[in-house]
Amino acid sequence: MSFSIRHAVEDDSTSLAVVELLTAPEFANFLLEGMFGDASVGAILSWRYRQGGVDSTDWAWVAEENGEIVGAMGAYPVALSRAEQGTDTGEANERNLHFAPLIELMRDDAFHIARIGVLLQARRRGIARALIEMAEAATLAEGLSLLTLIVWADNDGALAFYDALGFTERGSAEIAAHPRLERHGKMLLLGKDLA
Repeated sequence: MSFSIRHAVEDDSTSLAVVELLTAPEFANFLLEGMFGDASVGAILSWRYRQGGVDSTDWAWVAEENGEIVGAMGAYPVALSRAEQGTDTGEANERNLHFAPLIELMRDDAFHIARIGVLLQARRRGIARALIEMAEAATLAEGLSLLTLIVWADNDGALAFYDALGFTERGSAEIAAHPRLERHGKMLLLGKDLA
């Protein structure tokens, strides 16, 4: 194994934003584009990662290889994210409400992987698996026994990967079309019981 996994620190904020935008940009673009004048989504993400809370380096891990961040994951206790919900108002709240069907699926007694990504050049080397193993350890460290994540129902590769790791479907939600959203359709909540 030529990579290592570690907890993210504030100096990783820009790299976390880069990984998110290169591996799964649709949610960040939908939620953040145009929210702060001419600021880019990457700049907003990088700033957000430094602010504390569930969408920050407080609850993020990175995969490093040869001194470079090649993968990242954000995961946290769902109950903690519920405590932060409702702090956004106006346009930010309206954008978040579009994903209410997904939020309703999430269980308060779970630890949730909100985002995970590995850069293309570093894939197929066990990095995603190692990040998920870190999430499993964090789940147990938080006194929880359920790890969850959400995936598009038509993402056969991801579904096969998560199935091989022991995740099973726990629910589904339909994400409605929206002019600002790159894709829409059925998403699945997957879960893994850890005991």
